[in-house]
Amino acid sequence: MVPTQSLLKRQLKRFFGSDFSIPAEWEGFVAAVDSAYGEFVVDYQLMERSMELSSQELLEANSEIRAIFQAIPDVVFRLDNQGTILSVNGAGGEVQQRALVGRNIQECWLHSGREFPEVLRRVIEEKSMLSIEHSEGANEQASFHEVRLVPVLQDQVVAIARDITGRKNAEARLKQMHQQLSDASRQAGMAEIANNVLHNVGNVLNSVNVSAGLIGSKLRESKDQGLAKAVQLMNEHAMDLGDFLTRDAKGKALPGYLNKLVAALAAEKQSIAQELESLSRSVDHIKEIVATQQSYSGSTSVAEPVHVRDLMEDALRMNAASIARRQIAVVKDFADVPLLLLDKHLVLQILVNLIRNAENAMDAVPDRSHQITLRMNVVESAEGQRRLRIRVEDDGEGIAPENLTRLFGHGFTTRKNGHGFGLHSCALAAKEMQGAITAHSDGLDRGAVFTLELPANSAEGSQ
Repeated sequence: MVPTQSLLKRQLKRFFGSDFSIPAEWEGFVAAVDSAYGEFVVDYQLMERSMELSSQELLEANSEIRAIFQAIPDVVFRLDNQGTILSVNGAGGEVQQRALVGRNIQECWLHSGREFPEVLRRVIEEKSMLSIEHSEGANEQASFHEVRLVPVLQDQVVAIARDITGRKNAEARLKQMHQQLSDASRQAGMAEIANNVLHNVGNVLNSVNVSAGLIGSKLRESKDQGLAKAVQLMNEHAMDLGDFLTRDAKGKALPGYLNKLVAALAAEKQSIAQELESLSRSVDHIKEIVATQQSYSGSTSVAEPVHVRDLMEDALRMNAASIARRQIAVVKDFADVPLLLLDKHLVLQILVNLIRNAENAMDAVPDRSHQITLRMNVVESAEGQRRLRIRVEDDGEGIAPENLTRLFGHGFTTRKNGHGFGLHSCALAAKEMQGAITAHSDGLDRGAVFTLELPANSAEGSQ
């Protein structure tokens, strides 16, 4: 009988010598040992392969986690109960991150005064999440972060810092615009101009409030808590991470969860960026309202290439909150209109006012559902000129015949709390653009139609 396992052969040669022969009475025993050695080799190879796969999975998981930290806009610190940084991701390059480890976060990054140690203590003792704001720099160079503190391991906390500089700057610009609006109102010598500014800016501020509210809501409901939970779960299994990721049901699901979390955080970032862009557009529109109202007495409007459909959608967005509150259905009948040369801020100002006027007309008849219909097309006038025609139709309280000729007069209103500046400012803006606004109604309780007509000057070749 000759053993098949090399390890057993070496052992027998060492014991019996090179030219050994196995006694007959030992053959059964040696065969059993040889078989056991063979099984051991198979088990060893399987275990080695398993460890290789586990190591690969661990490397892939670490790579995915690293990708998550690189993808999200947040800076993530892991702190002990004294605020010492144990690890950091997302703060500059690796050299800068290594330089932060071992230092107290208040000394090198979070200059939040005396409140931070108390907040840190509460998070650890109460096992709850708390948020604080951190700022650095001054004036236009200032940056702001919202820091969310989440308990993880015993006496350890994850601090997730999100840059909210854009939101803070938007709030500052809004505050500045309020101040500019107040100054413009005091300096304007004509009461009509001041009232028009207040009326039109008030419309746009509704959109600002909607955007700011949505941003705040998205930040409060952020998916970044899921990242903290994933980190906590991995920290809990730091000693057996490979086994946890390959054998435990939760561990196996973790890579997939992290992939979904990356997508969710990316979508969240995009959504917030879109709302910030919307808020910025509204603030820019406020500036243009102030400027154009102040210049009504002299200068002409500034035309630029405009997609009228986009202006219609923006006007609806600025009235979205009140439309939803009143449960008004909106019907859009938009023909294909080419790129036109228009003063987009004046057109938007008119559309916002006309839609708001249609909403108010429905408040007097609350006993039925309501609908606003928006129509847009290009027509040819009797003189052969191309005209942009926009119609805002409502099924509200209608207009008495004797009031049709008075609607666009300064100060005229049929509403108890109205001031009569909205439609008047629309008429002035339309006239400034060589256009006109007309109104039609079949009588009380029969709804109304407001029609804006403007020159349809093509923007082709003007780019």
